[in-house]
Amino acid sequence: MNSIGSILGRSLDIAFLACLSIGALYATARVGLTPRDPQSGIAVIFSPWTAPDATLSQAVATGSRFVRFGGFSFIAIVVPDDLDYPSRILSAGAWLVVDPKALAACLPNLKIRSD
Repeated sequence: MNSIGSILGRSLDIAFLACLSIGALYATARVGLTPRDPQSGIAVIFSPWTAPDATLSQAVATGSRFVRFGGFSFIAIVVPDDLDYPSRILSAGAWLVVDPKALAACLPNLKIRSD
């Protein structure tokens, strides 16, 4: 019986540390990758299982102009209509709002055009 309690305790410790690590990674990404100049464009990241048409419609529904997909079909690069867009899109279901140049650094095959 003692070994079952030990295994359960160790499993709970591992689960707690995994959740803590994921939470810290999310908080770091949310703060560290914030767009410096949202009016020049932002990358909106939805859940990986979001369909491309849902990504597009959700990204523009709260007030932005679609530019392109960002490497994966659940990432949309948009130009927001106003400075409140990041908070609106996050409350509408986006996971992260990041600077597209920072996103390009994370995804080697993603190219940023400077038109």
